[in-house]
Amino acid sequence: MRRSRITFVALCCAFALIALAGCKHDGRTLRPADPSQTASVYTPSTTTTSPGDQISPAISDLGAEKANLAFVLTLPWVDGEPIDARYTCAGAGVQPSFAWLGAPAGAVEMALVVTDTDANDFVHWIIAGLDPKNPSVAENVVPVGAIEARNGFSTASTPNIGWRGPCPPAGTTHHYRFTLYALSQQVELPTGSAADNLLGVIEGSSIEAAQVTGTYSTP
Repeated sequence: MRRSRITFVALCCAFALIALAGCKHDGRTLRPADPSQTASVYTPSTTTTSPGDQISPAISDLGAEKANLAFVLTLPWVDGEPIDARYTCAGAGVQPSFAWLGAPAGAVEMALVVTDTDANDFVHWIIAGLDPKNPSVAENVVPVGAIEARNGFSTASTPNIGWRGPCPPAGTTHHYRFTLYALSQQVELPTGSAADNLLGVIEGSSIEAAQVTGTYSTP
């Protein structure tokens, strides 16, 4: 029994010496990180950032792109495609909605001119006095402060003001050009002015224009 105890103590001492030897410094040092490995090293940051500094480059680039967007007009149909009958004399004659994007920085107000290019630019609608900062006009809505001219359906005794939809002769297809102008000055003419007078002022102060064309065929 005594011999077994001595043997057990000896074994414990041996294991202790082995563990001590494993912990002993062998003189080697860690190799410095390669420059290509520095990206994987996490270093806590103590820098304080302001809210403006937190904008990502992607967002900043998007802002720059928005500043350089082309001036674009949008309508309920794709450029060159047919106009829905609900906007025409065959339907309810609804005034279409429209919107724009990328208006030039110098625009003071906007104006929309709608003509039939197959009928000597017959005027279907001229509306000016639109605020560049409110880039959309809803269906059948005339914004406060807007100016509308007499359209081509007017007569000497009966002026017709505002939108009047396409109504070409039966069996024919006409093209309707919607031109949105960005103007450098305000239009001072009143609603009900002659189309030629309002159009002259619009074209004289236009700094940029965007167009969309639609077609319509009377059954």
